[in-house]
Order: sequence, then C-alpha cells, then structure tokens
Amino acid sequence: MANFRLCLFTLPLITLTFILQPFHVMSDEAMIINVCSKTPNPSLCETCLHSDPKSATADVKGLATISITCGTRDADKLYTDTDNLYTNTKDPALHNLLDNCWWRFLGARDNIDSAGRMLSDKGSDAAKLAITRDAMPMITYCSDLFKKSPTVAVPKNIIDEMNVVSTDCQIILGILSNF
Repeated sequence: MANFRLCLFTLPLITLTFILQPFHVMSDEAMIINVCSKTPNPSLCETCLHSDPKSATADVKGLATISITCGTRDADKLYTDTDNLYTNTKDPALHNLLDNCWWRFLGARDNIDSAGRMLSDKGSDAAKLAITRDAMPMITYCSDLFKKSPTVAVPKNIIDEMNVVSTDCQIILGILSNF
C-alpha cells in the first residue's frame, strides 16, 4: 500500500518536471538576452555565448567565462595574423608599426585569458582589472598608433580583428557587471 502511495506522489512530480523543462531552457535564453543587452554589442555577445553549448545551462559566472573564452580566441587570431604579417611583410613602414603591436596583441590575449583564472580564483573585480588595466590598454595603444600613421597601409583584417577584440573586452566587462 505504501508503494502505491509513493507511486501516486512520484508520478505527478516526474510529469511536472518534464512539463516545466522547456520553461527552464527559455529562462536560460532570457538570461542570455538580458545579460547581453547590457553590453555594447548584444548581437556579438549572443553569438559568442551561443557558440558554446554550455551557455544553455550556465549561470552568469559561466556566461562570463564563455565570453572570456571568445575574447581569448579572437585575440589569439589577431596576434597570429599580426605576427604572420610582421614576419612576412616587405614594407618597412608596416614592419616597424607592427613591431610595436604584435607583442602587445600577444599580451592582450594572455591577459584576457588570465581574466578567466581571476574570475575563478578571485572574483569578478579581479577579472575586470585583468581586462581594463592589462588587456584593453594594449589594444588601445595599437589602435591609436595605427590612427597616427595614416600613410601606413594596415590591412583591413587586422583593423577589423582589433575592433572585435576591443568589443569583446567591452562585452566581458558588461557581463561581469552583472555580479
């Protein structure tokens, strides 16, 4: 008799769990939309977060970690492309300009990546510092340098990648502001 009562109690709970499961996914999507709406580029933010299947069940800290991974990936591409161009260019003016930036892009990548460790070990304020104090100035320096050298033809892909990494940093900060 007790087993029958247990079944009568358990069966509705299991049914309710399956009925409410789609609402849980919608809640996570709503959280992604809400978090990304507080960033300067909600579309890029959502694209980044949706690139990782873990975003469907992540909390805000998990979403911040995913955004840091996206930023690190984009900064790595910027560094790799800049280093390749620096190594292979025959234009001495471009070579000299990139000599000031390839290593800064490497530092920016490493500092964005370290923001993930800071978030895990020391919290969101430490992660914000890794972005604002350590990563962003390196990107800003090169952006300013490129603007001061309009006669040097910096390839569009480098400029575009630099802008993406700068936006990634702003997105990371926007997500970290949810803590």
